[in-house]
This record gives sequence, structure tokens and C-alpha cells, in this order.
Amino acid sequence: MEEFWGLLHDGGIESIAGKIPGTVSLEVSIRYLRQQFPGAGIGFKVVLSECDQFVYQEYDSSPVEDFDEIVGLEPEIVGVEKGTYPVVVNCVMGSLKVSYRAVSIYLDSGDPVSLDELAAASKTYWDAWAASIPQRR
Repeated sequence: MEEFWGLLHDGGIESIAGKIPGTVSLEVSIRYLRQQFPGAGIGFKVVLSECDQFVYQEYDSSPVEDFDEIVGLEPEIVGVEKGTYPVVVNCVMGSLKVSYRAVSIYLDSGDPVSLDELAAASKTYWDAWAASIPQRR
């Protein structure tokens, strides 16, 4: 259930809405990955159902639970720690701890995206990126 966070590598959390406990939705800006899907857009909407924890903590700082304050810190997703619960999403300047029952992912245009589609788009992008780097001899 946490694998999709790693696919959002370099994505910036632009907005967070909802309530704890309850449903929490995030807007994640990640243009290079969004461009792998049809239509115009710059990111994805991630909806966390039955979310009972959403806390961001920058290194050497106190944990932050206020959604607006978290957005103001401009967290950028780097990856996810495997096998942790709550889920630990590593960011450039800290980490996000999230606990939820289910996740739904949508293009910012509103169309749903499966985990398989997101993984395939990420692989396509990174394979093309790797192929564009000159090989050393």
C-alpha cells in the first residue's frame, strides 16, 4: 500500500485538505511523471481513506500536524521506507508519518490512476532518462 509514495519521487506537496481521523487529500506537483499521462496537468491528487495520522517533521524540529503549516514547509518527496507502519515518507528536509486504510490516486484532471499505471509511467520516464545519459568508456 505504500509503494506509490516512492513513485512520486521529486514530487512537491502543494496542498492538503481533509481531517484526522477521516479522509485526507493531497495535491502533489510532479510534472515529469504527469507528462507520461494524456492531457494537460502538473501532478496528481492522492486521497487517503480512514487516515488517522498525518505528521510532518523536519530534521531537528518539532512534529507538525497542521495541514497549512506542512504545506508552508514545502515538503518534497524522496522515497518511502519499506515495511513501516505508520508509513514513513522520506522528504528532502524531513519525513512524513502517515497512517491510513486505503489510497486512491487521480490525475490532477480527475481521472483515476492505478498503481500499475503509475509504476509503468515512472519506469518509462526513468528508462528514457537513463538512456539519455552518455555512457562512459
